[in-house]
Amino acid sequence: MPTGRVVLLIIAAGTVIRLWLAGVTGLGYDESYMVGNARQFALSYFDHPPLHVWIAGLAEWLFASEAPIFVRLPFVLLFAGSVWLMYRLTARLFGERAGLWAAIAFNLAPVFTFSHASWVLPDGPAIFFLLATANAVARILFDERPMGSPALWWIGAGGLAGLALLSKFNTVFLVAAVFVYLLTVPSARRQLATVGPWLAALAAAVVFLPVVLWNSDHGMAGFLFQANRVGVPALHVGLLAQDIGGELLYLTPWLAIPFFVSLVGAFRAGRQDPRNWFLALAAVGPIAGFTFLALFQKGLPHWTMPGWLFTIPLFGRDAAEVALRRPRFARGYMAVVGSVFVALLVAFVVQFEFGGLIPAAVVAKNPALDPTVDLIDWTALKAALGERGLLPPGRAVASPHWLYAGKASYALGPEVPFVCICSDPRQFAFRGDPRQFAGGDLVVIVPGSASHVWSAAARYFDTLRPLPPVAIIRNGTTVMTLELALGKNLHFPQK
Repeated sequence: MPTGRVVLLIIAAGTVIRLWLAGVTGLGYDESYMVGNARQFALSYFDHPPLHVWIAGLAEWLFASEAPIFVRLPFVLLFAGSVWLMYRLTARLFGERAGLWAAIAFNLAPVFTFSHASWVLPDGPAIFFLLATANAVARILFDERPMGSPALWWIGAGGLAGLALLSKFNTVFLVAAVFVYLLTVPSARRQLATVGPWLAALAAAVVFLPVVLWNSDHGMAGFLFQANRVGVPALHVGLLAQDIGGELLYLTPWLAIPFFVSLVGAFRAGRQDPRNWFLALAAVGPIAGFTFLALFQKGLPHWTMPGWLFTIPLFGRDAAEVALRRPRFARGYMAVVGSVFVALLVAFVVQFEFGGLIPAAVVAKNPALDPTVDLIDWTALKAALGERGLLPPGRAVASPHWLYAGKASYALGPEVPFVCICSDPRQFAFRGDPRQFAGGDLVVIVPGSASHVWSAAARYFDTLRPLPPVAIIRNGTTVMTLELALGKNLHFPQK
């Protein structure tokens, strides 16, 4: 069977599975927060550039629903496109068989095939447009076919890069990698003497302009937030180990190590192998930059994933070569990797639907030990508050942490006003003026596992009167308890 057809079958099967998962699982904390942000259109948003929020908002409008299956649908489709783009990029550079191996590995790496493939997060659009940009640039730099209008191709590549930047800030590493490639490879350096790359940079800047405009209107809040995440550097070897461990977990060691070996091999080949050099430059920036940063300041492992994305075509090339020399080993290795992946997927689904793989008593005491609990919507909350008469028209609800506020706000729906009584309110600071509810009595919601944040909530009210909690139940077992209180006389303390 032609490799392209095999890839299409992989895409079809993966899309069906992801659509099913998108429908049966609820939204995670970050997703709930993002969907809540999407209720209001803005040129950009506090935490991230706006593209994923725009996509979610468009889905909400088209389907007149915030149900997970509808808001996740565009992200599932984007990943289907990403798999094809991964295949085409690798095939363009190293051949069809390498492209097939890359597509398979892409689908077996958990961070890509789960969260980036369907969740309402910036990563899905980011990897799609990163791969689209890389395909366009590879067409310009490496195809032997004549090009009628190179400048137009460059403008297209720049526009795609702008859409990547409109998805996530760390995609800027690919833009930097392309220019480093043009500077360091003699045969490509002549491109800098043409208008193409400069028009590409202009196109990217124009597409990214909404983010600049929003920040200029809001005191550079988003840019400052990202800059402040670096914090005050202090040497911490433990943080570095934690970050590397997270990257291995996100990719699985049996894929991450071969990816890394392929990246090292590409650097050893150096500029003498321009195709490998191009991918190595695209990969090394996020991986080296954010991993090194973790030595001084706590980071998040997924920040490096735009770099690991470009190690996959390198792995595809190496895997295709190994398959020629040792076909049984190559196929057996990937069969084992695939079997482990399927086992983990089945375990995840069983735990989400029924629980039991992790003892219920352990989950009830500390839901963080069961990652599937994050994907259980708090649908019981709205019914419980309504039955108790705690949701009269116009009454706002509150929570003292932006993550809990996002989860609760999504569960209660767009018609219930929500206030984040938080020192770090994130986008809640721009959803509306919370001071319009000053002097009122608000229901305050906190997960039972986060009781320590009640002290932060108490600063905003004269008193907090405890209310009966709400149980979040899975398969007849309580997996989380939401603690409630009625806050009397909302006020805003001086910072």
